[in-house]
Amino acid sequence: MGAKSRAAALAQLEPRPNGPPLLVVATGPYVGEGFDCPALDTLFLAAPIAFKGRLVQYTGRILRPFPGKTTAEVHDYHDVATGVLASSLIKRAPGYTSLGFPDPRRLVR
Repeated sequence: MGAKSRAAALAQLEPRPNGPPLLVVATGPYVGEGFDCPALDTLFLAAPIAFKGRLVQYTGRILRPFPGKTTAEVHDYHDVATGVLASSLIKRAPGYTSLGFPDPRRLVR
């Protein structure tokens, strides 16, 4: 995505009073460095990332303060029966706890 297209897409992310809920479906490069939309309050993580810095960056998008926002949720999809997904969650766990989230290793059944 070019700079002009990206700027135009980001401009559409301004929440409107009494408007519909804001939903952003994006890949990591789109919501990585430079992305700013503090109205977001929920993250669905559906990729096997392991690097703590990337986790901090992605979750930081929903932890930013915004008027009326009272919670921030992360839904982390993983599969204990799939090696790469299970090991990625274990590697991400310290990042979650450093951000104040519960340790996902204790939530896995």
